Amino acid sequence: LLTNFLVRMDTMANILYYPQKPLATTRSMEYLKFRELPAGQNAIVAILCYSGYNQEDSVIMNQSSIDRGLFRSMYYRSYMDLEKKSGVQQLEEFEKPTRENTLRMKHGTYDKLEDDGLIAPGTGVNGEDIIIGKTAPIPPDSEELGQRTRTHTRRDVSTPLKSTESGIIDQVLITTNAEGQKFVKIRVRSTRIPQTGDKFASRHGQKGTIGITYRQEDMPFTAEGITPDIVINPHAIPSRMTIGHLVECLLSKVATLIGNEGDATPFTELTVESVSQFLRQEGYQSRGLEIMYHGHTGRKLQAQVYLGPTYYQRLKHMVDDKIHSRARGPVQILTRQPVEGRNRDGGLRF
Repeated sequence: LLTNFLVRMDTMANILYYPQKPLATTRSMEYLKFRELPAGQNAIVAILCYSGYNQEDSVIMNQSSIDRGLFRSMYYRSYMDLEKKSGVQQLEEFEKPTRENTLRMKHGTYDKLEDDGLIAPGTGVNGEDIIIGKTAPIPPDSEELGQRTRTHTRRDVSTPLKSTESGIIDQVLITTNAEGQKFVKIRVRSTRIPQTGDKFASRHGQKGTIGITYRQEDMPFTAEGITPDIVINPHAIPSRMTIGHLVECLLSKVATLIGNEGDATPFTELTVESVSQFLRQEGYQSRGLEIMYHGHTGRKLQAQVYLGPTYYQRLKHMVDDKIHSRARGPVQILTRQPVEGRNRDGGLRF
């Protein structure tokens, strides 16, 4: 959605690789410049029970389409740190800490740091690698729990990569803040390919996660040889009454045949009847149904399938950001119960 994401240093940014303008547009989208900054892709969607892996608001996605780049996105995350000063004397310092003179060093590897304490762009990083090396002085009078010797003069305050993330260092920015302190931002990028558990949604609140991905040869196909990119479950439609979803599919199908965008602005003269009529003239079933064949057996499916292009959006809720497990780990001091939360490697309640 952003255009200047290459020069921005956002804490988090998700950028779709190949955004498309929607086939069904409204007049307000014209003023919102949605055509210039689209937020999704026109997927071929079938509404069909197929294998049972799209129950309870999950969807089946075409793995071959994913391999060709469907809904692929770039994920950027920025880390930030600064050298704190106290009056005149410099307290903290960016450097590559050494075990000889630094206490409390972290688990991750410091090998990827350069001598200035920062990591070079283009370096591959994994969970808990140190990306900003920084030390702070130890006051001479403090007793560091007996581990301190005379050579230890500094303590480690470096920034590691988030333990659950990995990627490539995209950009390193060194500058000073308003108080004149040295200040760095480091941006890490990784490619996110759709996988089981990632969340998608149409523009009608029909959200769902991927339940399974099938290769093209295992997907149902029409007589024309069209395979859907997404298969959603028919049970997601009647109780929710998201008729707009169905109308968009029908209109987009006509739009592809005309080779122009369909106007989906509400309260206009356009009727479903006229759209259906045009579809019938083009030799299709008037309500957008198709006869499909089973991908495994090649037999005709015993029902007509509602099939057509629908504008789908990839949502930021991805399974890689949520997956969590723990055997043993940190506990609370007072109660000796496991700590809470994924980012602290906490326990799971059930």
